[in-house]
Amino acid sequence: MQDNTQSSLPKRVVRTITLTQEDLSLLDGIERAMSRTGLRIKTDSKLIRAAIQVAHASLEGKAYDVMEIAEKVVKEDGRSLSRLIEKEKKS
Repeated sequence: MQDNTQSSLPKRVVRTITLTQEDLSLLDGIERAMSRTGLRIKTDSKLIRAAIQVAHASLEGKAYDVMEIAEKVVKEDGRSLSRLIEKEKKS
């Protein structure tokens, strides 16, 4: 079953990016905003992926749901589970 889960995850591409201190502060703000919704996205890569998806939807004039994007990013990560997913399993 683990193999099926792994194969359904999107391909990961490792890339090095350079961020400024301001960028990191903005990421911290995004993390705080997500935490207020009950989601726990702690890794920078997941926060950046969520921010990219929100920015893309905004630039395209498309509606987006922050909760839906956050859940998608966490589920696609495949390396860890958020508290949100753990809570869903307990329910």
